[in-house]
Amino acid sequence: MLSPLSYFCGLAALAFIITGLVVAAIRWFHMCQPYDRQPEYYYPGRPFVVGIYLNALVLLPYVLHPDSTDAWYLVRLYFLPVTLFHFTLLLFSYFGNVMQWRRWRVPALISGLPMALALLFALVLAIWPGEQIADGGVVSLFAARCVLYILGLVATAVCAMALVIVLRWARSFDEDDFSNPADFPVVSARKWIGLVLTNIVLCWTGALFDSRALLAVIMILLASSSVVFIISILHPKRNRPLQEADPEEEVSAGSEPAPADQNNSDSHRMLLDAIHQVVVEREAYQEPHLTIQDVADRIGYSRSYIAGIFKSEFGGFFTYVNKLRIESVEKYLQENPDATVQEAAEVSGFLSRRAYYNVKAKMNQ
Repeated sequence: MLSPLSYFCGLAALAFIITGLVVAAIRWFHMCQPYDRQPEYYYPGRPFVVGIYLNALVLLPYVLHPDSTDAWYLVRLYFLPVTLFHFTLLLFSYFGNVMQWRRWRVPALISGLPMALALLFALVLAIWPGEQIADGGVVSLFAARCVLYILGLVATAVCAMALVIVLRWARSFDEDDFSNPADFPVVSARKWIGLVLTNIVLCWTGALFDSRALLAVIMILLASSSVVFIISILHPKRNRPLQEADPEEEVSAGSEPAPADQNNSDSHRMLLDAIHQVVVEREAYQEPHLTIQDVADRIGYSRSYIAGIFKSEFGGFFTYVNKLRIESVEKYLQENPDATVQEAAEVSGFLSRRAYYNVKAKMNQ
Protein backbone atom coordinates (compact mmCIF):
# COMPACT_ATOMS: atom_id res chain seq x y z
CA MET A 1 0.00 0.00 0.00
CA LEU A 2 1.56 3.27 -1.12
CA SER A 3 1.63 6.22 1.26
CA PRO A 4 0.36 9.67 0.23
CA LEU A 5 3.99 10.81 -0.02
CA SER A 6 4.80 7.99 -2.42
CA TYR A 7 1.82 8.92 -4.58
CA PHE A 8 2.93 12.56 -4.60
CA CYS A 9 6.50 11.63 -5.59
CA GLY A 10 5.32 9.29 -8.34
CA LEU A 11 2.94 11.93 -9.73
CA ALA A 12 5.72 14.56 -9.66
CA ALA A 13 7.96 12.25 -11.68
CA LEU A 14 5.10 11.56 -14.09
CA ALA A 15 4.52 15.30 -14.52
CA PHE A 16 8.22 15.76 -15.26
CA ILE A 17 8.17 12.97 -17.87
CA ILE A 18 5.04 14.30 -19.58
CA THR A 19 6.51 17.81 -19.66
CA GLY A 20 9.68 16.43 -21.21
CA LEU A 21 7.73 14.56 -23.89
CA VAL A 22 5.68 17.65 -24.71
CA VAL A 23 8.80 19.83 -24.93
CA ALA A 24 10.50 17.26 -27.19
CA ALA A 25 7.46 17.04 -29.45
CA ILE A 26 7.11 20.82 -29.72
CA ARG A 27 10.79 21.27 -30.46
CA TRP A 28 10.79 18.59 -33.15
CA PHE A 29 7.49 19.31 -34.90
CA HIS A 30 7.09 23.06 -34.43
CA MET A 31 9.25 25.70 -36.08
CA CYS A 32 8.10 29.20 -36.87
CA GLN A 33 7.61 29.95 -40.53
CA PRO A 34 9.47 30.83 -42.65
CA TYR A 35 12.47 29.92 -40.44
CA ASP A 36 11.68 26.23 -40.81
CA ARG A 37 13.31 26.44 -44.26
CA GLN A 38 16.72 26.81 -42.59
CA PRO A 39 16.46 24.92 -39.26
CA GLU A 40 20.19 24.27 -39.01
CA TYR A 41 20.80 28.03 -38.78
CA TYR A 42 17.75 29.29 -36.90
CA TYR A 43 17.33 26.27 -34.60
CA PRO A 44 20.84 24.94 -33.90
CA GLY A 45 20.97 22.14 -31.37
CA ARG A 46 17.40 21.04 -32.09
CA PRO A 47 18.18 17.28 -32.19
CA PHE A 48 20.01 17.56 -28.86
CA VAL A 49 17.03 19.28 -27.23
CA VAL A 50 14.68 16.53 -28.42
CA GLY A 51 16.99 13.73 -27.28
CA ILE A 52 17.58 15.29 -23.87
CA TYR A 53 13.90 15.68 -23.06
CA LEU A 54 13.03 12.22 -24.35
CA ASN A 55 15.62 10.90 -21.89
CA ALA A 56 13.14 11.64 -19.08
CA LEU A 57 11.48 8.33 -19.95
CA VAL A 58 14.11 6.52 -17.87
CA LEU A 59 12.22 7.74 -14.78
CA LEU A 60 9.25 5.47 -15.50
CA PRO A 61 10.37 2.81 -12.95
CA TYR A 62 10.08 5.46 -10.23
CA VAL A 63 6.60 6.42 -11.40
CA LEU A 64 5.53 2.78 -11.13
CA HIS A 65 7.39 2.05 -7.88
CA PRO A 66 8.00 5.32 -6.01
CA ASP A 67 8.75 3.46 -2.75
CA SER A 68 11.57 1.39 -4.31
CA THR A 69 15.11 2.13 -3.12
CA ASP A 70 16.54 1.20 -6.52
CA ALA A 71 14.11 3.48 -8.37
CA TRP A 72 14.85 6.26 -5.87
CA TYR A 73 18.57 5.99 -6.61
CA LEU A 74 17.81 6.11 -10.34
CA VAL A 75 15.96 9.38 -9.82
CA ARG A 76 18.75 10.88 -7.73
CA LEU A 77 21.30 9.90 -10.36
CA TYR A 78 19.17 11.44 -13.09
CA PHE A 79 18.66 14.74 -11.28
CA LEU A 80 22.29 15.35 -10.39
CA PRO A 81 25.01 14.28 -12.84
CA VAL A 82 22.75 13.43 -15.78
CA THR A 83 20.70 16.63 -15.66
CA LEU A 84 23.82 18.77 -15.27
CA PHE A 85 25.33 17.03 -18.28
CA HIS A 86 22.13 17.79 -20.19
CA PHE A 87 22.65 21.49 -19.43
CA THR A 88 26.15 21.26 -20.87
CA LEU A 89 24.82 19.71 -24.07
CA LEU A 90 22.12 22.36 -24.37
CA LEU A 91 24.63 25.20 -24.00
CA PHE A 92 27.20 23.82 -26.41
CA SER A 93 24.75 22.45 -28.99
CA TYR A 94 23.18 25.90 -29.36
CA PHE A 95 25.89 28.48 -28.71
CA GLY A 96 28.64 26.21 -30.02
CA ASN A 97 26.82 26.01 -33.35
CA VAL A 98 26.22 29.77 -33.33
CA MET A 99 29.96 30.27 -32.91
CA GLN A 100 30.65 27.52 -35.48
CA TRP A 101 32.78 25.77 -32.84
CA ARG A 102 32.26 22.01 -32.87
CA ARG A 103 35.32 20.78 -31.04
CA TRP A 104 33.20 20.51 -27.88
CA ARG A 105 31.49 17.35 -29.08
CA VAL A 106 34.19 14.74 -28.49
CA PRO A 107 35.33 15.89 -24.99
CA ALA A 108 31.74 16.55 -23.88
CA LEU A 109 30.50 13.16 -25.03
CA ILE A 110 33.51 11.43 -23.46
CA SER A 111 32.83 13.15 -20.13
CA GLY A 112 29.19 12.07 -20.39
CA LEU A 113 30.00 8.41 -21.03
CA PRO A 114 30.45 7.46 -17.33
CA MET A 115 27.12 9.13 -16.52
CA ALA A 116 25.37 7.28 -19.32
CA LEU A 117 26.79 3.95 -18.13
CA ALA A 118 25.86 4.68 -14.51
CA LEU A 119 22.34 5.67 -15.55
CA LEU A 120 21.93 2.52 -17.63
CA PHE A 121 23.17 0.37 -14.74
CA ALA A 122 20.81 2.11 -12.31
CA LEU A 123 17.92 1.61 -14.75
CA VAL A 124 18.66 -2.13 -14.91
CA LEU A 125 18.74 -2.32 -11.11
CA ALA A 126 15.45 -0.41 -10.87
CA ILE A 127 13.76 -2.79 -13.29
CA TRP A 128 15.24 -5.96 -11.77
CA PRO A 129 12.95 -7.60 -9.18
CA GLY A 130 13.89 -6.99 -5.57
CA GLU A 131 16.04 -4.34 -3.91
CA GLN A 132 19.54 -4.42 -5.41
CA ILE A 133 20.94 -1.28 -3.74
CA ALA A 134 21.24 -2.11 -0.07
CA ASP A 135 23.80 -3.21 2.46
CA GLY A 136 24.48 -6.78 1.45
CA GLY A 137 22.88 -6.27 -1.97
CA VAL A 138 24.45 -6.01 -5.42
CA VAL A 139 25.55 -2.44 -4.67
CA SER A 140 26.01 -1.04 -1.17
CA LEU A 141 24.38 2.22 -0.19
CA PHE A 142 27.80 3.74 0.51
CA ALA A 143 29.14 2.83 -2.95
CA ALA A 144 25.99 4.15 -4.61
CA ARG A 145 26.33 7.49 -2.82
CA CYS A 146 30.01 7.74 -3.73
CA VAL A 147 29.22 7.20 -7.42
CA LEU A 148 26.40 9.75 -7.24
CA TYR A 149 28.50 12.52 -5.71
CA ILE A 150 31.66 11.86 -7.73
CA LEU A 151 29.73 11.97 -11.00
CA GLY A 152 27.86 15.00 -9.70
CA LEU A 153 31.12 16.87 -9.12
CA VAL A 154 32.41 15.91 -12.57
CA ALA A 155 29.16 17.01 -14.24
CA THR A 156 29.18 20.28 -12.28
CA ALA A 157 32.76 21.02 -13.36
CA VAL A 158 31.96 20.31 -17.03
CA CYS A 159 28.80 22.42 -16.86
CA ALA A 160 30.68 25.28 -15.18
CA MET A 161 33.26 25.16 -17.98
CA ALA A 162 30.45 25.42 -20.53
CA LEU A 163 28.97 28.41 -18.69
CA VAL A 164 32.35 30.18 -18.63
CA ILE A 165 32.89 29.59 -22.35
CA VAL A 166 29.40 30.87 -23.27
CA LEU A 167 29.88 33.91 -21.02
CA ARG A 168 33.22 34.62 -22.69
CA TRP A 169 31.56 34.38 -26.09
CA ALA A 170 28.86 36.79 -24.98
CA ARG A 171 31.48 39.31 -23.88
CA SER A 172 33.83 39.12 -26.85
CA PHE A 173 31.70 38.06 -29.80
CA ASP A 174 31.74 41.38 -31.61
CA GLU A 175 35.50 41.55 -32.11
CA ASP A 176 35.98 37.86 -32.80
CA ASP A 177 33.35 36.85 -35.30
CA PHE A 178 30.55 39.30 -35.96
CA SER A 179 30.32 42.71 -37.57
CA ASN A 180 26.92 43.35 -36.01
CA PRO A 181 26.56 43.09 -32.20
CA ALA A 182 22.98 41.81 -32.60
CA ASP A 183 24.06 38.63 -34.39
CA PHE A 184 25.08 36.77 -31.23
CA PRO A 185 22.05 36.18 -28.93
CA VAL A 186 23.65 37.85 -25.90
CA VAL A 187 20.38 38.38 -24.04
CA SER A 188 19.43 34.74 -24.50
CA ALA A 189 22.91 33.64 -23.41
CA ARG A 190 22.65 35.56 -20.15
CA LYS A 191 19.14 34.26 -19.48
CA TRP A 192 20.23 30.69 -20.15
CA ILE A 193 23.23 31.10 -17.86
CA GLY A 194 20.95 32.32 -15.07
CA LEU A 195 18.51 29.46 -15.67
CA VAL A 196 21.29 26.84 -15.65
CA LEU A 197 22.83 28.23 -12.45
CA THR A 198 19.43 28.12 -10.74
CA ASN A 199 18.86 24.54 -11.84
CA ILE A 200 22.35 23.51 -10.66
CA VAL A 201 21.45 24.75 -7.19
CA LEU A 202 18.15 22.86 -7.31
CA CYS A 203 19.85 19.62 -8.42
CA TRP A 204 22.47 19.74 -5.69
CA THR A 205 19.86 20.61 -3.09
CA GLY A 206 17.84 17.54 -4.02
CA ALA A 207 20.94 15.33 -3.96
CA LEU A 208 22.37 16.53 -0.64
CA PHE A 209 19.17 16.45 1.39
CA ASP A 210 18.12 12.95 0.25
CA SER A 211 14.44 13.84 0.69
CA ARG A 212 11.82 12.36 -1.62
CA ALA A 213 9.34 15.12 -0.88
CA LEU A 214 11.93 17.83 -1.57
CA LEU A 215 13.04 16.21 -4.82
CA ALA A 216 9.38 15.89 -5.89
CA VAL A 217 9.04 19.66 -5.48
CA ILE A 218 12.29 20.15 -7.39
CA MET A 219 10.95 17.95 -10.21
CA ILE A 220 7.94 20.24 -10.50
CA LEU A 221 10.20 23.32 -10.52
CA LEU A 222 12.44 21.80 -13.19
CA ALA A 223 9.38 20.88 -15.26
CA SER A 224 8.24 24.49 -14.97
CA SER A 225 11.67 25.72 -16.07
CA SER A 226 11.41 23.40 -19.09
CA VAL A 227 8.16 25.12 -20.06
CA VAL A 228 9.85 28.51 -19.74
CA PHE A 229 12.76 27.22 -21.80
CA ILE A 230 10.66 25.91 -24.69
CA ILE A 231 8.62 29.11 -24.80
CA SER A 232 11.83 31.15 -24.95
CA ILE A 233 13.22 29.20 -27.92
CA LEU A 234 10.05 28.86 -30.02
CA HIS A 235 11.02 31.94 -31.99
CA PRO A 236 14.60 31.92 -33.29
CA LYS A 237 16.98 34.22 -31.43
CA ARG A 238 19.25 34.82 -34.38
CA ASN A 239 19.02 38.08 -36.28
CA ARG A 240 20.14 37.30 -39.79
CA PRO A 241 17.14 37.86 -42.11
CA LEU A 242 15.85 34.83 -43.96
CA GLN A 243 16.84 34.93 -47.59
CA GLU A 244 17.50 32.56 -50.41
CA ALA A 245 21.07 31.42 -50.71
CA ASP A 246 23.01 33.77 -52.90
CA PRO A 247 26.19 31.97 -53.89
CA GLU A 248 29.12 34.32 -53.87
CA GLU A 249 31.93 33.91 -56.32
CA GLU A 250 34.91 32.93 -54.24
CA VAL A 251 38.01 35.06 -54.35
CA SER A 252 40.91 32.72 -54.84
CA ALA A 253 43.93 33.66 -52.78
CA GLY A 254 45.45 30.24 -53.24
CA SER A 255 45.27 27.31 -50.88
CA GLU A 256 45.76 28.08 -47.22
CA PRO A 257 49.46 28.22 -46.45
CA ALA A 258 51.14 26.08 -43.88
CA PRO A 259 52.28 27.83 -40.67
CA ALA A 260 55.83 28.07 -42.01
CA ASP A 261 54.58 30.20 -44.91
CA GLN A 262 52.71 32.72 -42.82
CA ASN A 263 55.58 35.20 -42.91
CA ASN A 264 55.91 34.99 -46.66
CA SER A 265 55.36 38.56 -47.81
CA ASP A 266 53.84 37.63 -51.17
CA SER A 267 51.33 35.23 -49.63
CA HIS A 268 50.49 37.76 -46.92
CA ARG A 269 49.95 40.53 -49.44
CA MET A 270 47.81 38.24 -51.59
CA LEU A 271 45.60 37.49 -48.60
CA LEU A 272 45.24 41.17 -47.70
CA ASP A 273 44.30 41.93 -51.31
CA ALA A 274 41.69 39.14 -51.23
CA ILE A 275 40.18 40.54 -48.01
CA HIS A 276 40.08 44.02 -49.52
CA GLN A 277 38.47 42.69 -52.67
CA VAL A 278 35.70 40.88 -50.78
CA VAL A 279 34.98 43.38 -48.02
CA VAL A 280 35.66 46.70 -49.75
CA GLU A 281 35.48 46.32 -53.53
CA ARG A 282 32.53 43.92 -53.46
CA GLU A 283 31.05 45.95 -50.60
CA ALA A 284 30.49 42.99 -48.32
CA TYR A 285 30.70 45.44 -45.39
CA GLN A 286 27.25 46.67 -46.44
CA GLU A 287 25.80 43.29 -45.42
CA PRO A 288 24.51 43.98 -41.88
CA HIS A 289 25.03 40.38 -40.73
CA LEU A 290 28.44 39.79 -42.26
CA THR A 291 30.56 37.40 -40.18
CA ILE A 292 34.22 36.54 -40.28
CA GLN A 293 33.19 33.04 -41.37
CA ASP A 294 31.47 34.56 -44.43
CA VAL A 295 34.68 36.32 -45.40
CA ALA A 296 36.77 33.20 -44.79
CA ASP A 297 34.44 31.09 -46.94
CA ARG A 298 34.56 33.54 -49.85
CA ILE A 299 38.33 33.80 -49.74
CA GLY A 300 38.99 30.12 -49.18
CA TYR A 301 40.90 30.27 -45.90
CA SER A 302 40.05 29.00 -42.42
CA ARG A 303 38.21 31.27 -39.99
CA SER A 304 41.00 31.07 -37.39
CA TYR A 305 43.67 32.11 -39.90
CA ILE A 306 41.60 35.02 -41.21
CA ALA A 307 40.82 36.10 -37.63
CA GLY A 308 44.54 36.33 -36.91
CA ILE A 309 45.05 38.54 -39.97
CA PHE A 310 42.21 40.86 -38.97
CA LYS A 311 43.54 41.09 -35.43
CA SER A 312 47.15 41.78 -36.36
CA GLU A 313 46.52 44.07 -39.34
CA PHE A 314 43.28 45.89 -38.55
CA GLY A 315 42.68 45.56 -34.82
CA GLY A 316 39.91 43.00 -35.28
CA PHE A 317 37.14 42.08 -37.68
CA PHE A 318 34.52 44.20 -35.90
CA THR A 319 36.75 47.25 -35.97
CA TYR A 320 37.69 46.86 -39.63
CA VAL A 321 34.18 46.35 -40.98
CA ASN A 322 32.49 49.00 -38.89
CA LYS A 323 35.15 51.59 -39.67
CA LEU A 324 34.25 51.09 -43.32
CA ARG A 325 30.56 51.42 -42.48
CA ILE A 326 31.04 54.64 -40.54
CA GLU A 327 33.06 56.13 -43.41
CA SER A 328 30.33 55.01 -45.80
CA VAL A 329 27.63 56.77 -43.74
CA GLU A 330 29.59 60.02 -43.73
CA LYS A 331 30.29 59.79 -47.45
CA TYR A 332 26.64 59.00 -48.23
CA LEU A 333 25.41 62.02 -46.24
CA GLN A 334 27.88 64.28 -48.04
CA GLU A 335 26.80 63.04 -51.45
CA ASN A 336 23.09 63.06 -50.53
CA PRO A 337 22.37 66.18 -48.43
CA ASP A 338 18.65 65.40 -48.22
CA ALA A 339 19.19 61.83 -46.93
CA THR A 340 18.46 60.94 -43.33
CA VAL A 341 20.95 59.29 -41.00
CA GLN A 342 18.64 56.27 -40.88
CA GLU A 343 18.81 55.88 -44.66
CA ALA A 344 22.59 56.35 -44.74
CA ALA A 345 23.06 53.86 -41.91
CA GLU A 346 20.98 51.15 -43.56
CA VAL A 347 22.69 51.61 -46.93
CA SER A 348 26.08 51.32 -45.23
CA GLY A 349 25.34 48.07 -43.41
CA PHE A 350 23.95 49.16 -40.05
CA LEU A 351 20.63 47.78 -38.89
CA SER A 352 19.40 51.20 -37.78
CA ARG A 353 20.42 54.73 -36.93
CA ARG A 354 20.68 53.70 -33.29
CA ALA A 355 23.05 50.86 -34.19
CA TYR A 356 25.19 53.33 -36.12
CA TYR A 357 25.45 55.71 -33.18
CA ASN A 358 26.12 52.87 -30.73
CA VAL A 359 28.94 51.43 -32.82
CA LYS A 360 30.39 54.86 -33.46
CA ALA A 361 30.44 55.57 -29.73
CA LYS A 362 31.97 52.15 -29.06
CA MET A 363 34.76 52.91 -31.49
CA ASN A 364 35.14 56.47 -30.13
CA GLN A 365 34.67 58.11 -33.50
